[in-house]
Amino acid sequence: MSYIDEIPSDEESCFYAERLEFRLPVPDIGDEHHTPDLAPPPAPPIDDDALAALLPRCPHLTSATLSGIPDLSSRTLHVLAASCPHLTRLDIAHCPSPGLTDLALHALAAQALPLTALAVSRVQGITDRGLAHAVRGLPRLAELAMDELPLVTAVAVRDIWTFARGLRRWSLAGCVQITDSGFPWVPESDRLRSSVGAEGEGRTWLESLPPLILPGTHKLNALRELDLSHCVRLTDAAVLGVVAYAPRIHHLSLAGCIEMTDRAMHALCGLADLTVLDIGGLERVTDEGAFAVASSCRRLRIVDISFIPNLSDLVVLELASLPRLERLSAAGLPRLTDNALCFLAEHASELEALHLPFCIRLTLDGVRAILHRLASGNTQAGKLGELSLTGVPALRRRGIRRFSERAPEGYDERKQGAYREFRGEKVRALGAFLEKEEWRRREAERMNIPFVPRGDDSRALY
Repeated sequence: MSYIDEIPSDEESCFYAERLEFRLPVPDIGDEHHTPDLAPPPAPPIDDDALAALLPRCPHLTSATLSGIPDLSSRTLHVLAASCPHLTRLDIAHCPSPGLTDLALHALAAQALPLTALAVSRVQGITDRGLAHAVRGLPRLAELAMDELPLVTAVAVRDIWTFARGLRRWSLAGCVQITDSGFPWVPESDRLRSSVGAEGEGRTWLESLPPLILPGTHKLNALRELDLSHCVRLTDAAVLGVVAYAPRIHHLSLAGCIEMTDRAMHALCGLADLTVLDIGGLERVTDEGAFAVASSCRRLRIVDISFIPNLSDLVVLELASLPRLERLSAAGLPRLTDNALCFLAEHASELEALHLPFCIRLTLDGVRAILHRLASGNTQAGKLGELSLTGVPALRRRGIRRFSERAPEGYDERKQGAYREFRGEKVRALGAFLEKEEWRRREAERMNIPFVPRGDDSRALY
């Protein structure tokens, strides 16, 4: 039995309870009258002391989500580990309680051996010592989420590479203290690290850690998803270690790792099974590196190359040739032109979502071409159901706003650009409108009369 934001009502319900879930309250942002500064958050259905008293009566729990208990303590997690021998999933991510420390992970490592999924993201009291105990004491651990832990360094990451060989999903996004020293050493790493170190200031003790040399057979072959986004101190050397010792990754995020260059992109060419890749914000990457990834990783389905100013149409042309491309995000590319859109229209027949905000050189001709090919109701190949063109000057044209989704509250078009997000039937309606206006333009030219744009669906030339 499952209980979401409620507690079992009697002894029998407690005995048969298998899932408890107390999540953080999420405000309804769709409510126009929502005032987050004035409305206090709702009280949790149970506090830490009551939960500690309840858990011994729930011996069959297999999954617990306790993020919504603001005063959650390490003592209660100790009771959970001791009372629930079948616990396989625990989520305390984003819990604001200051009472959560490494002691909680020590208790789990000692008594919750069946645990396969652990989420401790944004729990401020977690350090290297707690994570080291967890990965050493949980032999079945397959999913680990440790995003935005300010006290975690390369020391904990080294232990994870060494002892958690069964991981399938691993997320450490926003761990800003993690460096290349936490990742396996490969021969080329020394040259890369020495070239980077020669440019910077004095090295800290974390950067002076000995290299993590693992046997050639010590690979994380089960690892399928890895999120390193916004680990801003990582360089190309970390990617080399990942590719060498986790060669079967399917999903990889390097967004915001601003120190990475084309060398990291060339290393990614060794991930033959890669299907999802996010390299948004890697300002040092050029056409050469991104093109190499697109031409080597032919199984890619979802790609994000947003806000990489050095990229041009060349990369999008190569991505369009991917046989399974479903989603492409290329926001903030100042060099992107209609040539890329036309090539996508001709070759990316499986494309379902396209995000091109702030690509200022795009015109209505390119938008019309891709909608005619990929979103037309008359073609079976048209699957495009999501199109984002916010901040594109050409989309300020009269009559287009009515097809867009409503801008979020507080959005200022004068500062942030025209809000143009199209979904579902509105994508096809936009395509029909642009086709109608193109017909009117051609008819006006044939009849040698001035063309005047219209904002409605009328085909009248005057």
